[in-house]
Amino acid sequence: MTLRASTILAECSDVLVALRGDDVSISGLGSAECCKPGDLVFVDRPEFMAVPVERGVAVFCAPQKIADQLPASGITILIASDITMARACIAQRYFDRDLRPADEPPRHPDAVIHETAEVADSAWIGPGAVVGARVVIGPGSVLLAGVIVEHDARIGTNVTLHPGVVVGFACTLGDDVIVQAGTVIGSEGFGFAQDKQRKHHRIPQLGNVCVADRVRIGANCCIDRGTHGATSIGAGSILDNLCHVAHNVQIGEDCILTAMLCVAGSTKIGNRVVTSGQVGIIDHLTIGDDVYLLHRAGVTQDVKAPGAYAGVPLLPLKEHIKSQAQLRRLNKMREQIKSLEERLRRLEG
Repeated sequence: MTLRASTILAECSDVLVALRGDDVSISGLGSAECCKPGDLVFVDRPEFMAVPVERGVAVFCAPQKIADQLPASGITILIASDITMARACIAQRYFDRDLRPADEPPRHPDAVIHETAEVADSAWIGPGAVVGARVVIGPGSVLLAGVIVEHDARIGTNVTLHPGVVVGFACTLGDDVIVQAGTVIGSEGFGFAQDKQRKHHRIPQLGNVCVADRVRIGANCCIDRGTHGATSIGAGSILDNLCHVAHNVQIGEDCILTAMLCVAGSTKIGNRVVTSGQVGIIDHLTIGDDVYLLHRAGVTQDVKAPGAYAGVPLLPLKEHIKSQAQLRRLNKMREQIKSLEERLRRLEG
C-alpha cells in the first residue's frame, strides 16, 4: 500500500490541521520504538522522537507542541489537533485488517445458511459459520469462521463477529457492532429453583439480549439473556475481554468496562460508567451516570452520585486511599499500643 501525506490530511481533516514538509509517500504504520523508512509514526512525547528521526521515517503525526521540537527541514509532519483521535482515524481508514479476503467468496461453501434467513448481498459469511432460521443480517456485516447465529436473531449493518462468536436465539445487534472471538451473546441466565431436598431445578430464560449501535465487546465475554425481557447494552459502550453480564442487566451508553467485570442480575448501570479490572457488582443495584469504579471495587449498594469509588466496602476514592494508608500502618500502631500498655502497667505497678 502506498499513500500520500496530502491524502491523509484531506481525508482526516477533522483531526489534522496542517501538513509541514514535502508531500511524501507512506508505505506502512510503525511505532516510535519499532519503525522503518516509509512508515508513518505517531509521536505524543518528546522522548519518542529520537529513534524515528534516526531511522528516517516518512511522516510524523504529532501535536503542535511536539512538531515545534522536530527539525524544521527534511521531515514531513502531519500536525494533529488530537493525536489520539488522529491515530484512530488514520489507522482505521488506511491500515485496519481486511476482513474480506479477495480470494474467498462472500459466502464460503462451508457456511450453513438457513433458507429462511435474510442475508444482505454485501454481507460476508466465513467458513463454518451457521446462520439459523429467520435470521436477518444487514449490509456490510462480516461473520468470520465458526460464528453461530441462532434462529430469529437480527444483526445490523456493518457488524463484525470474530471467530467462534455465538449469538443466541432472538438476540439483536445494532449497527457498527464489533464482537471479538469466543464471546457468547444470549447464553442462558443463571436461574434455578431449589426444592426441600436442596436439589436444583432449571428456570428457562426466555428473554433476549439487545446490543445497541457502536458497541464493542471483547473476547470470551458472556452476556446472559434475560429471564423475561432483555439484557441490554447501550450505544457506544465498550466491554473488555472476560466480562460477565448476567440476566436482565441494563448497561447505559458510552460505558468503558474493563477485563473481568462481573455484574449480577437485574443491576442497572448508567451512562459513561467506567470500571477498572475485576470489579464486582451484586444484583438489583443501580449505578448512576458518570461513576468510576476502581481498584477491584466490590459494589454491594446503590451508587447514585457521580465520582470515583474503590475498594471493599466501597468508599469514595479519597477515603479509600486514606484507609489503605492507615491499613499499612496497623502493625506499627499495634506495636506502639503494646509499648504504651506496658509503660502504663509499670506506672501503675
